Amino acid sequence: MYDFTSLRVWQAAQALYLLVHPWQHHPYFIRNRFMKDQLFRAVLSIQLNLAEGAGRGRNKEFAFYIRIARGSVDEVRSLVLLLERLEPGIFETEKILAELAIIRKSINSLHSKVQPSKSKDSKTS
Repeated sequence: MYDFTSLRVWQAAQALYLLVHPWQHHPYFIRNRFMKDQLFRAVLSIQLNLAEGAGRGRNKEFAFYIRIARGSVDEVRSLVLLLERLEPGIFETEKILAELAIIRKSINSLHSKVQPSKSKDSKTS
């Protein structure tokens, strides 16, 4: 079992949420509630899945939740890229995309540390 608050990737995911949080009051999101809801659920999902997985107590389960968090990173990235195309220059998308790239790299690193190793014997059977 891991203390999720000590994971740098969880801290970075929470910091990302705090960066995006002020966006919810932007007039674009008042007009486009579906986009706002999806973006904020996905951003929040990154840190929540890392926290939930860390508390599961088994590396196999933690690895599963890390993969879900990685999917949420990609979902946020897709939404931010779309947002930049819809409203160019309005939001700090470059900064968010840079943070997402760092978080994704950290998630991949964490995943490789907790993922159960597959034995060579199981590949040959």
